Amino acid sequence: MFLMNKIYYFISGFPRAGNTLLSSILNQNTDITATGHSWSPNLFHQIKNYENNNLDVNYKPNLISLDNVYKNIFFNFYGHIKTKYVIERSDWITPYNHSILEKYCPNQIKIVILVRDVLDIIKSYLKLCRDYPDFYINKEYNMLDKTTLYKDEIEEKADLIMKRDGYVDGILYSIKNLQRNNKLKNYLLIDYNDLILDTKNQLKKIYNYYEIPYFNHDFKNIIQIEGYNDDMFGAPLHTIKTNGVKKSNNDIRLSKRIIEKYKNLEFWKI
Repeated sequence: MFLMNKIYYFISGFPRAGNTLLSSILNQNTDITATGHSWSPNLFHQIKNYENNNLDVNYKPNLISLDNVYKNIFFNFYGHIKTKYVIERSDWITPYNHSILEKYCPNQIKIVILVRDVLDIIKSYLKLCRDYPDFYINKEYNMLDKTTLYKDEIEEKADLIMKRDGYVDGILYSIKNLQRNNKLKNYLLIDYNDLILDTKNQLKKIYNYYEIPYFNHDFKNIIQIEGYNDDMFGAPLHTIKTNGVKKSNNDIRLSKRIIEKYKNLEFWKI
């Protein structure tokens, strides 16, 4: 039997910005189930694609039935979860996804958006490139025709990380779109550095925003959220330090060209 009174909140934002860490910490609270990267937006996409490409939609009762399906996706997707709060990590801030969420979220939309300086995101990815030869960015670079390249390897990989319609680019566009439409103010932005260096106060801000009674978390003994298999990426993208919240040492140096190209993209700070 599904619990229809669950409350659904969301985590979104940049990769390499503390998503897995935050979800792992929140899961210490027995009233909360914080998820890994969720498929639920894709379910809406697939059904919407069928609706938009199927001639049977000219029969109006089918549209009413489809609307019933949309309204129950969250309840069905998380029907096995017994906690009061489901905090889903997903990509609901993209313009299309956000429009769907506005229509079918069962409760008031609350999204914590994790942000990080773009140059630091690039450095985090490049460190994975250096440490894990099979990392997917390395594979993309190795597929390039080297006779056509005029930039050094590090800059080429930085450009792959920041490529048009890539993940980082998509989050930048999504946050800008929310800001442009005066919706960003409805959501809570948490900076990665603040989350790492001031964890307790940032958690209090998150609890206050979600309107969930605060829970005293143990930041020195964290259980890694289960379920991720990063083999397809060629690097442990979702592995966290479980013996305390610590900032990773990152000795990657960026060239002046890369810095000039990708500096000052943190428009949400203005």
